[in-house]
Amino acid sequence: GAPQDIERQAACLTAWAQAKGLVLTADYTAHLFRHNSSTAEHQVFYRESDKRAVKLTHPGTFGVTPDPKGAQRAATPLFYLHRLMLMNRVFGAGLRLEGIALAKSLIIGVTGDQPSIAISQPWIRPADPQRPHPTNPEIAQFTESLGFVQVTRSYYGWHRKADAITILDARPDNFILSPQGVVPIDLVISEATPR
Repeated sequence: GAPQDIERQAACLTAWAQAKGLVLTADYTAHLFRHNSSTAEHQVFYRESDKRAVKLTHPGTFGVTPDPKGAQRAATPLFYLHRLMLMNRVFGAGLRLEGIALAKSLIIGVTGDQPSIAISQPWIRPADPQRPHPTNPEIAQFTESLGFVQVTRSYYGWHRKADAITILDARPDNFILSPQGVVPIDLVISEATPR
């Protein structure tokens, strides 16, 4: 999204969270184990009490989305939240919106506290900790079993014509190879026909 769209939506999101009592305090993650593989989109924590991964977008940012060629673009809060809904609908991911945290942004020139979206999802343990992620052929078998067809000349893209679901960034590190099989944990997903 354009910077103006992101700022406007971030302000609306913050106002909504304040009205609903969903603004998280600074100690929200203080007692959680911080996972050492924080990503370009999130800080990642482990919550032992319910065995869930807790993820916070970096303050003032709401994830990224690769275009079909893989160039990263900033996502709007609405795109990010819609993506979570689609992950639940398409893959049964068990993602939950936990609230909005406010903190200083790392973006140069941005002042004041900025919102982070806090979500959680089940912590998926790999079948083999030495090989936690599936191979590309294993990912292909999984996505094809769900009716997806690979999108050529895209950034790890797949499309399902039946419901116009497109996923990008379907790289091995966005899946866990669990005892139950391949589990997607962080895909860019939308209801759109690929160009």
